[in-house]
Amino acid sequence: MNLKKSPAGVWPSLSMWLSFIVLANSVSLAQDTAQPDPPRPAVMAFQAEPNRIFDSNFGKAFLSKESFRYDPISGQLWKAKTVKGLISLPDDVQAFTEMMPGRSTPFDYYFEFELDSDQHVEDLKQVLAKRMPKQEERDGVLYYYSQYDDGAYIGLTKERRAIVASQSFEYNPRRFPALTETTERLLNETKKASAGMSVDFKSAARLMRSAVDFGAGNLPPSAQDYLTIPEKLVWARGDFVLVPDPEVRVVIECVNREAAEEVKETLEDLMELGKQSIENSQQPEWEDQVKFLDSIKCQAEGRQVVLKALLPLDLLAKRQRLMQETILMNDVRQSILSMINYESSRNEFPFHARPGQSPELSWRVRVLPFLEEVELYKQFDHTQPWDSEINRPLLELMPRMFGEGTETGLQWVQSDVRRIADITDGMSNTIAFIHNAPPVPWTEDRPLTHNDAVRMFLALKPGETMIVGMYDGSVRRISSDMKVETFEAMLTPNGGEVVQPDR
Repeated sequence: MNLKKSPAGVWPSLSMWLSFIVLANSVSLAQDTAQPDPPRPAVMAFQAEPNRIFDSNFGKAFLSKESFRYDPISGQLWKAKTVKGLISLPDDVQAFTEMMPGRSTPFDYYFEFELDSDQHVEDLKQVLAKRMPKQEERDGVLYYYSQYDDGAYIGLTKERRAIVASQSFEYNPRRFPALTETTERLLNETKKASAGMSVDFKSAARLMRSAVDFGAGNLPPSAQDYLTIPEKLVWARGDFVLVPDPEVRVVIECVNREAAEEVKETLEDLMELGKQSIENSQQPEWEDQVKFLDSIKCQAEGRQVVLKALLPLDLLAKRQRLMQETILMNDVRQSILSMINYESSRNEFPFHARPGQSPELSWRVRVLPFLEEVELYKQFDHTQPWDSEINRPLLELMPRMFGEGTETGLQWVQSDVRRIADITDGMSNTIAFIHNAPPVPWTEDRPLTHNDAVRMFLALKPGETMIVGMYDGSVRRISSDMKVETFEAMLTPNGGEVVQPDR
């Protein structure tokens, strides 16, 4: 079997309990002239309704559409009404152990997305044209390739389908690629769920034996007992439902009753070990992770092991707040990185107008090319103010990372710094941006003064925080209990103060 280049990201991202529907961040695919081996019937398959999942409480907690703002291809694919996919696996686990990030993948794959409208198709075409300019039309299908990677493609069909596949799977409008009989039967049983997954362990027996042999020579003695489990598995089916509450249900068929009891006990042992590891780590959100593991109920029913996990509503609400926090912090981080990349390219920060540029036009406009907004950047007349006749209409096109509408609270703290060398107090000790500032038109040059920033800090109520971006690219929450002297020291790039941010 030929090794295939993976699309850099459009691939099922394996999580604890929704591995069959999550597609990762970006796509970079290409054409390969070599003749691929014909794929065998797939032993793994999944189906999902992305739009329905995104609009649910679960989606808002774990799969916010805002998380795709830096990956527009995946963002468009996730708007699909349905997606159905499969994976055809190799026979030897060594193919996986030798796999490197960004290198060839040892499996074949095929994802088929049903787009919901002609406008959706056009939106995806626009994104693909920017990211994957190499394309051709063949038999009524528009194929997109990358100039960098080989072995995969994205195809858009007349039936409003988007195909993401390795080269071994050619698009056929009359039939979906072949699954094993067991895989197909199990997947059909999940059709009433918002998402479903099926695995045919018996048809992957050679791969599993290879994995056991590999484990026997590489796993520590404490894990050797688990190597008898794979031979006891026949198939598995997973369902994810949203109504009345988000729930995951996994059924594992075993070779006999005794095997089912052993698999059940093994799973319970692994969950207990997981809880102990999480509790010992004391990482952020560890209590929520333990709470989720406690929600998983495992029981043996004849030859089957059934796992059920009802996702607690309070956990979903907390996760939703955390998701919004993560997106916000990432937005600030991306803005800082655009500033740093601008300085690296121009040998100065973007905060001051260069010759021929209007000093009334914001730094946010100057960094647009470093935020993958080249086309928007070109629409501005950089010699004119932000509210000129030609520039003012562009207020409506504010990039989402700066906020909603036409105004933003992400503001630069004014200083005399012009390049990295000017920051003698340390980039990690110096505040570049404050996120929670009073909103201003995003194209207007109106920075925060030192005194403005101090007044904002002093206005924080007990327990409140403000989000700041540092010149080194880090993002922090500064609490109201920080000493005002420390905060003021963090505002100056070359004041010579010794900063102790935790005090």
